[in-house]
Amino acid sequence: VVDRMVNITLRDPSTLLGLSMIKDYDYYTFNHCVNVGVLAMALGASLGLDSLTVRDLGIAGQLHDIGKTRIPKKILNKPGKLSSIEFEEMKRHSELGAKIIGEMEGLTPQIAQIVLGHHLYFNRNGYPDWARSLPANSLIDIIAVADTYDAITTMRVYQHPISPRAALDELHKVVGTILDGGLVASFVEMMGKYPVGTLVRLDTNEVAVIYRPNPMNVEAPLVRVLFEADGTRLKRPRAMSLVEPDGSCYASIVAEVDPLLKNVDVGTCVVSADYLT
Repeated sequence: VVDRMVNITLRDPSTLLGLSMIKDYDYYTFNHCVNVGVLAMALGASLGLDSLTVRDLGIAGQLHDIGKTRIPKKILNKPGKLSSIEFEEMKRHSELGAKIIGEMEGLTPQIAQIVLGHHLYFNRNGYPDWARSLPANSLIDIIAVADTYDAITTMRVYQHPISPRAALDELHKVVGTILDGGLVASFVEMMGKYPVGTLVRLDTNEVAVIYRPNPMNVEAPLVRVLFEADGTRLKRPRAMSLVEPDGSCYASIVAEVDPLLKNVDVGTCVVSADYLT
């Protein structure tokens, strides 16, 4: 999915320009948009959507928050709760984003519609108010699932992130209001019982990060061991299969671990087999 998204980005000047605008204005928003693009494409592909629709999802996901480049940084990065006036200003980013995309060449009206509606909510009680009566578009709801998941699993100045597994439980709490229950069920199935990026303790007392799901056994994803049983941090993670093809078992997962308590950047550990480089 990432390869396909990179291909879309490099081939589409408007998408590249949009991402550059976001990155230059706010780096967190840039990372968030890239993540949402990946997650939305993955969900769309898992649902069997055609390649052009998945492409639109990728572009819309990457650019869904482009309107935030028109929101003052003092509001965008405020460490505390926004005032009612500030929140009303923040809510304008959906409309501002749709306007920016509407002025870009080569992007379909559907992408602008998705960006406009990504905060309308499944029950259409979200914002902008005037857009609530627009025809339903399931692609908007796909972006909303990806957007919500990434937002609650990411560190912000005003928010402690929650683990990927706990985030899946949080999605269920807003089914029927903010999110589409069917899409959430499909997303949870796609992510697996232990989503990539989850830090776990094994019954050997080792601490490991999930770096790849195991479609053959949801209880036994592939892990990289980061801490030995005695608490010693490894200089290089040790990749392990919890269950081998012959059925032999190395270890079982017994609990989740908060990455902040272990001072672990799970993103780096997932991407690289050597987190010291």
